[in-house]
Order: sequence, then C-alpha cells, then structure tokens
Amino acid sequence: MGIILFLVAILLSAISLPIGFSYFILKCITTFQFKKFGIRFNQYFLKVAVSIDQMGNVAMQELFNDWLIKNREYPFGNEDETISSVIGKNLKYGNLTSLGKALNAILNFLDPNHSLNSIEYLTELKKAE
Repeated sequence: MGIILFLVAILLSAISLPIGFSYFILKCITTFQFKKFGIRFNQYFLKVAVSIDQMGNVAMQELFNDWLIKNREYPFGNEDETISSVIGKNLKYGNLTSLGKALNAILNFLDPNHSLNSIEYLTELKKAE
C-alpha cells in the first residue's frame, strides 16, 4: 500500500503545486494586498521550502545516515524535521563525518550558522502555528 500512496502523492503534487502557487499569486493580486505581498510571498515560499526539505530528510535518510553521520544517535528520516536541523544536532554532538562537515560548511557559507539556527527556527515555527 505504501508504494501506491507514494505514486498517488507524486502525481497529486505534480498537479497541485503549480495550481496552488498560481492561486496564491492571483489571490494576492486580486485582493490588492500589495503592502503585505512581499511578506506573504516570502513566508509562503519559506514554508514550501521547509516542506520540501522535510521530504528530502525522509527520502535521503539511508544515504545521509551512512555518509553524513558517524553513528545513528540522531539519525535522518524524521518527517517533521529538516535536513539542516539534523545536521545541526549532529554537529552539536560531534557526530558529523567529513562529508557532513563539508555540507555544513556549504550551508554556513550561504547562511551563517544555518544548521544550528534551523534547530531553533523549527521550534519557533511550530510554536507560531
């Protein structure tokens, strides 16, 4: 049953994501929320990005557990957590492999302290909902 649900989810995502994005843009335009548009636009895409990141955490869990961390004290694969958050927690515990440290360095180059900040960000995001 899992494979059937997976295939249905992929199909529905391919159809619904462009529709949802288009509707969001049209609603912002038609309700004349230009002052709030930038804030809403950023929040919308941030939430979508976090969702995709959480999916990546699940989809890539075996590869990431084998290649990015030394042991499975804090493994990848939790559907409610981002890749960055797991990297941050493993960084705190000194549990990243050389490849994990390299990925963390890339994330930090793009956004200073990204993986460590992502731990706190997810906690705050859940409190806000």
